[in-house]
Amino acid sequence: MLVLAPSHCPECSTALQMDGEYLVCPNSVGCPAQVLGAIQSWVGKTGVKHLGGEMIEALYAAGLVRGIPDLYRIDARVASGVQMSGRLIGGAIDRAIASLNENRELPLHVIVGSLGINGVGRSMVKLLTDAGWDLNQMAFASVGEISSIPGFGPDRARAFRDGFDARVGLIQEILAAGVTVKGDKPEVTGSSLAGISVCMTGFRDAAMEQEILANGGLVKSGVARGLTYLVTKDPSSSSGKAQKARELGVQILGIQEMWNIIKGV
Repeated sequence: MLVLAPSHCPECSTALQMDGEYLVCPNSVGCPAQVLGAIQSWVGKTGVKHLGGEMIEALYAAGLVRGIPDLYRIDARVASGVQMSGRLIGGAIDRAIASLNENRELPLHVIVGSLGINGVGRSMVKLLTDAGWDLNQMAFASVGEISSIPGFGPDRARAFRDGFDARVGLIQEILAAGVTVKGDKPEVTGSSLAGISVCMTGFRDAAMEQEILANGGLVKSGVARGLTYLVTKDPSSSSGKAQKARELGVQILGIQEMWNIIKGV
C-alpha cells in the first residue's frame, strides 16, 4: 500500500519542509504544537519546578498560558480551577508560581539558549556571553561576526541569526513579563527615585528601566497597591492595568512625564 507523506502540518496547516531526512513544520514560533513544546522546554531548561507537562497542557488548553511570557502572569485563583486529568489543579499552582518567581533572574545564555533556536542551545549561546556579548550585540551582529566566535561556524551562525530574529518579539515579551538578566542590573549611582516603584504598560523602554534602577527606584511587572507610577503611551487609556491603577489611586504618567521625573525636571 502506498503511503503518502503529509504536505502540511496537522496543527497549523503550514507547508512542511525537508530538514535533512526529516519532514518538519517550519512554523516554529506560531505552530500550537511547537509553542506548547517551547513552553515545556523553557520550564525544564530554566530550572522551574512543580510545573510538569500535564499542568502546562491543561493551562494551555484553558487559554491561560499561550506562550512563555504568560507563565509569569498566571492568576493563581483562576488557574487553581482548571481541570487536569479529571481533577482541579488546586493549590499545586501556588508551588509552580513560587518556583517561577524564584527563577525570574536568569543568565543571558540561559534565556536566549532556552528559546528553541535550532542547533543553538545554552552552551552555544554561552560562547557569545563568554566573549562579552550582551543582548544588544546579539540582536545586531551579522552572520560573519557571529561565525567569528570560536565554536560557531557559518551554519550555526546563520541558524542563530534567523532564530534570534524570529524571536525578538518573544524575548521582549519575556523581559516585559518580569524575567531579568542575571548580573545585568545597573549599579545604583543615585537615590533620587528611592522608594518609587514604576510599571510600564503598552511599551518597554530599556533605557528608562535602567535609569529608574540606577537612581534607586524599582520596576514592577504589574499594578498593585503601593505602586507609585504606571507609565503608558496614553495616560487616558482604558486598558486593564490603567483601570486597576485608577482604582488603587496609582498615578498614571505619559512617557515624557516619567522622563521628566527621572531627570528632575
